[in-house]
Amino acid sequence: MNSSAYNSKHQFMSDILKTLHLTMDIFMYNLAHHSPYEMVLYHWIDKLYRKGTSIEDAIQLIYKARNILLLNPKNGLYNTPEPIDSPS
Repeated sequence: MNSSAYNSKHQFMSDILKTLHLTMDIFMYNLAHHSPYEMVLYHWIDKLYRKGTSIEDAIQLIYKARNILLLNPKNGLYNTPEPIDSPS
């Protein structure tokens, strides 16, 4: 991989993370520790970069996908366990 491709991908990711109010160092730390949100977000960013999506379009797609993922209780990122019925 040449350095211009690396810088371009790095800039792509950096611009998206700034828009999402995330810092690169904390994001990378959480990614290295397999935090679910960062793993999903990295996968999305990488996929959009490989497709050649513009930063503006990528941000809009990530906003939409993130809202679906985080606001959908059945398929959400952090599923809560079913409540246990109290004994009668």
